Amino acid sequence: MKWLSNTLNQSAAHPARTLTLLFVLCLAVFLAMLPVPRADGMLIGSDGIGYYMYVRSLVIDGDLDFANEYARLWPEVDVATRRTPTGRVGNQYALGSGLLWSPFFLTAHAVILGLRRVGVAVEADGYGALYQAAVCLGSLVYGALGMGLVHATAARFRPRTALAASVLIWFGTNLVYYLVVEPSMSHACSLFATAWLVYAWVRARPGFRVRDCLLIGLTGGLAGVVRQPDATLLALPLLDIALRRGAARIQLTRVTAVCAGFLVGFAPQMATWWVLNGGPLRSGYLLDPGQGFSWLTPRLTEVLFSTEHGLFLWHPVLLFALAGFAFWGRSDRRVATLAVAGILLQAYLIASWSSWSQGDAFGGRMFIGALPLFALGLAALLDWALDTRVARVAWALGVGLIAWNALFVVQYRLGFISMSGPYTLGQLTLGKLEMLTELWRRVAQRMAR
Repeated sequence: MKWLSNTLNQSAAHPARTLTLLFVLCLAVFLAMLPVPRADGMLIGSDGIGYYMYVRSLVIDGDLDFANEYARLWPEVDVATRRTPTGRVGNQYALGSGLLWSPFFLTAHAVILGLRRVGVAVEADGYGALYQAAVCLGSLVYGALGMGLVHATAARFRPRTALAASVLIWFGTNLVYYLVVEPSMSHACSLFATAWLVYAWVRARPGFRVRDCLLIGLTGGLAGVVRQPDATLLALPLLDIALRRGAARIQLTRVTAVCAGFLVGFAPQMATWWVLNGGPLRSGYLLDPGQGFSWLTPRLTEVLFSTEHGLFLWHPVLLFALAGFAFWGRSDRRVATLAVAGILLQAYLIASWSSWSQGDAFGGRMFIGALPLFALGLAALLDWALDTRVARVAWALGVGLIAWNALFVVQYRLGFISMSGPYTLGQLTLGKLEMLTELWRRVAQRMAR
């Protein structure tokens, strides 16, 4: 294990280099998969179509009328059922991913316009493969930047293990799947926004200058524009400020600055709701009578432990991360307490939602926005392991959890288990061995030909 220890020490000394290499690895895998698009022939899909329609409609058409996008990208949807109180064809998905993708989409559009000028026959309509690949690349970039922020936050408390914790979060959870396999979903952008929010909060402590509070609010607004439930994480810095001793006037100024920043950051989503749904707080989800929250009967056990995308069953590394907060030690315990509270708040929201099982999902995809908080607990656990005699066990277990997750990705993506479930415990455990046996059989048959 000495070589592993040396490798880890060298990597920890150059975290930016290591994280960049991991991004390049993910990028290479994504590019290698480009010739193998989805069954419908597109690179974007599922909920990603809803997010993509924003950037396509705003850049190419200059409007928020999605009738033509539905006809081209989602023809099986009856647009008559999507009419909103304003008479428009609605879009319940959040605006934020489309906004974050816009530089990549605009770059693809400029390249295509340049190709057309030199005689290349390619449509500049915002639908083609280059446009779709550009926004997927954008998700990869934002995901990598988010992991850089996750590392920077963890390093403020656990510099020895921040990188190892970041790598485990990256490759031991469903994040890698939504970076490489389905980057058109909102989850990579969600990670970036919440990682920036958590970093801005931790970096502002303990002084909480007004300008820092404004930035916290802005990042909270961005998180909400990408995925509305992620905005609830803004409660953590607000509680942190409220629990501090100080003059009431100063505290009120800080809270006001956070709230003002949030309103500015969240304003694009409110403006979009106003145009589409007739009010700044009228989310498209709330217009659907089939969706809503059951606040008094949350499905917490199922969301966390069931075979139906249960968070800790699919991603056991996160259970270790949660346990790691018990080893927080002499660092700022308030951060640890608030981080756990933030994770529990996310779990409660998801468990109360009518679609708590999360539909087609590689594990608990709605928890990706909480991964920056889990990383803090995981770094604390690894730091404790370094100071005890279980360090080698911890490293070996970490490698095993990454391998387990990799097998899960293959099992899920190649159809050995369905994308939406239901699943049996055997499928999720012994099913991986059955998959390897079947893959080996297929390879042997091809080699025998």
